[in-house]
Parts: sequence; C-alpha cells; structure tokens
Amino acid sequence: MYAASLNKRFAPIVCRRVQDAAVPEPLRKLNFILFDDPALFEASADRLAQALQTDIVWIRQHTEFGEAARRWSAGGRPSGLLLRSPALEAAERWIASRPHDAPAPTAETQAFVTESRYGTTRRRNILTGSLAVGLLVALALAGIAYWQRGIAVEERKVAERERQRAEETLAAATKTANDLVFDLAQRFRDSMGLPASLIKDILDRARGLQEQLLKSGQVTPDLRRSQAVALNETADSLRAIGDTAGALAAAEQARQILLDLLAANPDDADWQRDLSVSYERIGDAQLDHGDLAGAFKSYSDGLAIAQRLAKSAPGNMDWQHDLSVSLSKIGDVQFRQGDSGGAIRSYRDDLAILDRLAKSKPDDTGWQRDLSMAYEKVGDMQVAQGDLAGALASYQASLAITDRLVKSDPGNAAWQHDLSVTYRYVGEVQFDQGDLAGALASFRASLGVADQLAKSDPGNAGWQRDLAVSLSNVAFVLFAQGDLAGALQSYSDSFATFERLAELDPNNARAQRDLALASERIGEVNFKQANLPAALEQYRSSLARMTRVRDADPSNLDVLRFMVTTLNEIGDVQVARNDLAAALSSYRDSLAIMERLTKIDDSNTGWQHDLAVGYGKLADVYRRNDDRDNELAALRQAQTIMGRLVALSPDNADWKRDKDWFDGQIAALTK
Repeated sequence: MYAASLNKRFAPIVCRRVQDAAVPEPLRKLNFILFDDPALFEASADRLAQALQTDIVWIRQHTEFGEAARRWSAGGRPSGLLLRSPALEAAERWIASRPHDAPAPTAETQAFVTESRYGTTRRRNILTGSLAVGLLVALALAGIAYWQRGIAVEERKVAERERQRAEETLAAATKTANDLVFDLAQRFRDSMGLPASLIKDILDRARGLQEQLLKSGQVTPDLRRSQAVALNETADSLRAIGDTAGALAAAEQARQILLDLLAANPDDADWQRDLSVSYERIGDAQLDHGDLAGAFKSYSDGLAIAQRLAKSAPGNMDWQHDLSVSLSKIGDVQFRQGDSGGAIRSYRDDLAILDRLAKSKPDDTGWQRDLSMAYEKVGDMQVAQGDLAGALASYQASLAITDRLVKSDPGNAAWQHDLSVTYRYVGEVQFDQGDLAGALASFRASLGVADQLAKSDPGNAGWQRDLAVSLSNVAFVLFAQGDLAGALQSYSDSFATFERLAELDPNNARAQRDLALASERIGEVNFKQANLPAALEQYRSSLARMTRVRDADPSNLDVLRFMVTTLNEIGDVQVARNDLAAALSSYRDSLAIMERLTKIDDSNTGWQHDLAVGYGKLADVYRRNDDRDNELAALRQAQTIMGRLVALSPDNADWKRDKDWFDGQIAALTK
C-alpha cells in the first residue's frame, strides 16, 4: 500500500494461486503474469522482462519522426518542413535515449533531424545578432514616446493632437516589446547552443522592458492580451531549460491578466482559449514539481474551458484538438495518481475526438496515425486493468488503421514496424486468453513483417533483433501446443539470428543474455523430447554465457535469478540421467545463489519459496542416494521456510499444500 501511495508502477506475478480477497486492491485490478507452471517459468520471466523494458512512448515517436522525415524527403527536402522547437529538442532527446532493444532511427530520419539542427543554428546566429538591435529599437520607440509626451505637455496649443500621437507611439512600442518577448521565448526553445542562464537573463530583460512600457501609458485590452500570450510562451521556454519555478510564475501571471480581461468581457473566445493555455502551462510546471493534485486541478480548469469552446464550435478542428490534448493530459495525471478508471475514461474521450477528427480527414495520414496511437493507449490501460477482451479489441482497432496505412504506402518502414509490433500486442493478449491458435496466427503475421524489414536492411541491428524475437514468440506458442519439432526449428532460427548480432558486438550484455535465453529454450525442447545430452549441452551453454554477464555486473539480480533456474534445469537433466553426484553439485550451486538473493531481499516471498523448492530438489537427490540424514536436514530447511511463508499468508492454499507435503515427508522419515 505504501508503494501504491507513491504511484509506483506494479508488475504483479503469480507464483502460487491465492484467494482474490487476499490480494491488495491496487494489485487485484492489474493483469497478472503467471509463474505457477515451472515448465513455463522462463517464458513468463521473458514476458515480465519485456513488459518492464518496452518503451512504448519511444516506439511511437519512432513512427512520428519517421513520417515527418519521409514527407520532408518526398517534398524535395524543403526548409519549411524541418523540425522546430519544441519538436526538434524532443527528436534529439528521442535519438539519444534509444533503448537497447528499440529499432535504430533510419538514415533518412537522422538526416532530417541533423538538417533541422543546422537550420536552427543558422536561425539562432541571426537571432543572436539581431537581438541587441531589437531591444534598441524597442527602447528607441519608448524614448520617442516619452519625448513626444513631453512636447505635448509644453505645447499647449497642440497638446491633444500630440498626446494622441504619443499614446499611439507608446502603444506601438509596447506592442513591439510584447512581440519581442513572444518571439524570443519561442526562438530560444530552438537554440540549444545558448546557455540556459543567458536565455533566462535575456528573457528577464525583455520582460522588464515590457513591464516598464505597459506601466508608462494607456494599456488597451489587446496589449494586455499580447502580454499574456507572450508570458505563456515564456513559461514554455523556461520550463524547457529547467526553470520550473520561473515557468510557473510566468504562467500564473498570464492567467491573472486573462482573468482580469475576461471579467470585463467574458464572452471573448480567443481570451478564453488563451486562459486554457495558461492553465495547461501551470499544470505542466506543477507536474514537473511532482504536485499531482495541483496539476490535476489546473488541467481540469483548462479542460472545462476547452470543453465549452469545443461544444460551441464543433467544426473548429483546432478547438477540438485542444480538447483532445487536455483529456490526454488529465488521463496521464489520473494514471499517475492510481485512478486507472478515471484515466481510461479520459483516454476513451480523447479517442472519440480523434476518431471524429480522423473521419473528417480520412486521407490525412497524421490524423490516422494519431488515432492508431490513441487506440493503443487505451489498450495499454485495459491490459493494466486485466481487461484482456477490451485490450484485444483496442489493439485490433489500432492494427486495422496501421494495416491501411501500410497498404497506402508499403515503402514506409516505420509503419511496417508499427504493424509488426501491433500484431505482437494482439498475439500476447490472445496467448494470455488461452487462444493459442489466434496467438500463433498473430505472431506469424508479426514475423512476416519483421522478416521483410530484416531482409530490406541486413545492417539494421534493431530489425534483426525484432526478427529473432518474433521467431521466439512463434516457437513459444508451438511449444505450448506440443509441436516440439516446430518449436525447436523456430528457436534454432532465432538463436542463429541472435548469434549473428552477438558476433557484431561481443561485449554487449543484452546480446549475450538473448543468446543464453535462446539456448535455454532449445534445452527445454530437447528435455521435453527426452534428448538429454542435447538438453544438457544447451543448458550449460546458457549458464556459461550468463556467468560471463554476471562477472561483468555482479549486482545484476536478474542475471543471478536466471542462473538459479538454469542450474536447476541442469540438475534435473542429471537426475534423469541418474548422475546423482553431478545433480547434487548443480542443486547446491543453485541454492548458494538463491540464499544470497534471499539475504539481499528477505521480504521477497517468491524467492523464499524458490529457496524451499531448491532444498526439496536437494532432498530428492539424497533420497535417491539413500542418505536419510541429509535428506531429513534438507526437508527441515524447506519446512522452516514454508512455515514462515504460511504464517505470513495463512490463506495461501499453494503454500499450505507445499508445507503439508514437506511435513508429510519428514513424518514418514522420523516415525
């Protein structure tokens, strides 16, 4: 409950079945990953690792930036289609933060981002050179305004005419200052080469000039509104350079200006829209501070305005899109607050708007792509809630859109990759539902696309790995269906692809883990086929690779847990071959690692149970050797551990059953 109060991400796993009432509410509503079948342990661990490691947001951005690059290239690479702030910084951060298992950006996409940065640098140089001139012009206009006002006072005969002229000049100077602040704020978000302190200093000086001019003459509503718009833009720029406090102050100042304006004219739609933007900027800053309650309140205030505007003009696509963005932001906060029900309602409302927008422009691939991603977002939430049927429907809707996009442009590699990934999502849900035939069809469809991409660019390591993963997914279902020959072939093809990738980067820990897992899977099939020598060879190969990974990073607990499983599998083969001395050694090595893990985290009941199972395996070897004393000692170790676990969870029937079994074995030996 403490972790839930901090809005931590949960990935619940089931080692032994429990009563629903025994599961805390924050976990009960999530989708469990089953670990209750020892034969499928590694498959379940893979699914857990994949769920934790998959970076959905990065993959979605891969498609968005790839599509922008394609339009730029197809249009003759015009400068007008290049990225500008804040999209350019987002693209550069996206490239820099590529997960190890994500597809590399295409050469076209990298060229697009690089050219965008060159264009930004050129504009920044021009901006930096002209900044002083802009400020001097604004100051000169202000000086002229003061001088003309002085003349108006001294020359009584023309006072009214000159005063009017002076006010007009002052207004022009003020408008220039407002525009200057807006322009600087917008352009500085596109200037990665300037220090953040310099950007903040220049913006502060420009805002100081703005305030001075506004206090010096008659301020019209239009001037106040332009000031608020400039402040909203400034808030965005300050947030981009990490000045969250400054961003919050600027947005709050803009909000107050707009509230004052609307108090006199509450029906002005443009001012209302500007106010909703101010609330959104405030919410963004509060979210950066971790103030979820404050962010939710600000986003809700902005959402209320967006809803009124969208309702008043259903045909205004900009206002409809504003409403979509507000709903998405509300949903993100609700999800972080643990309100999954509220989050999915917000995401569904967002989806409904995007559906209408996409239908209004059926030929606009951008709108269609947005709609596909909205379906995936809803699907992700449904998976988190355990609503597999709903998630399947959402993923299939996303799949239908992506399929149409691919058919409209078969050469779009990013869309092809989206199609492969979405097929994979569909297959995973089908497998969790027990629909093995459907899962196999989906995984094979994903494999078909992945194979096409891999063949189109053999040098793309990301696509090659996608191919290997797709082959492994197909093999996993074949194994579950009992098609051992088919599973062995697919696992072997997957291993060959992983092996080629590992040869390109021998020191890559992920590549070595991929190979180790592939070997372990092949060993499982060999063991199931009673090919014990082959199974033992594969398990040992897997263990050797994971040992090297462990030696490079001894603190990696996942690697240690993998080694425990593999050592137990080696011991199982040795028992089957009646090589009891070797089996005893393997089980002891496994127990040594397991004991180390339980000391690191003695609250991990799953590891405690695994330790008890390890002692049970040891006891079995002692029994086969007719070593009653050591058998009894091992059983008592397991009994003690299970006793503690049952005391912690008296309603856990699986643990109670295991404890009763150990009790019975001890009773039989001691009577």
